[in-house]
Amino acid sequence: MSDKADTRSEKKAEKKSEGIKSPLDAFRDFVGQWERGVNQIANEAMGNEQFSRLMHGATSAAAGAKAGIGEAMERYLATMNLPSRADITSIGERLQAIEAQLNRLTEIVATMATVEAQPISLAAKPKRTRQPPARANGAKP
Repeated sequence: MSDKADTRSEKKAEKKSEGIKSPLDAFRDFVGQWERGVNQIANEAMGNEQFSRLMHGATSAAAGAKAGIGEAMERYLATMNLPSRADITSIGERLQAIEAQLNRLTEIVATMATVEAQPISLAAKPKRTRQPPARANGAKP
């Protein structure tokens, strides 16, 4: 079995030395050349002042369109009596604040319950067996 592996590796070495490329090598070379070409064209285009102005205009137009669509969607949702994304976000924030407050109250009640749960000494106090000294006749208290 090692003889077969040796012959295979020898055949591969012979192909490489002969300059015969596999289809994968040819594809890899093609992709590399394509990338270099695209990079060269893109670098030339980006170095041009006109391209910069065009991209700035396109970006501004896209941002304006996004803002306009957002406003139109908000008006539409308001007409349909549906909450907008901002409404849902604010409700979520308010809900988180309420939950945090509820958690704090729960902790306070739990600590109060543990304090109250401690056993109160209800055992009867020992009887007082010692008597105060008797008063002597004529002694003032």
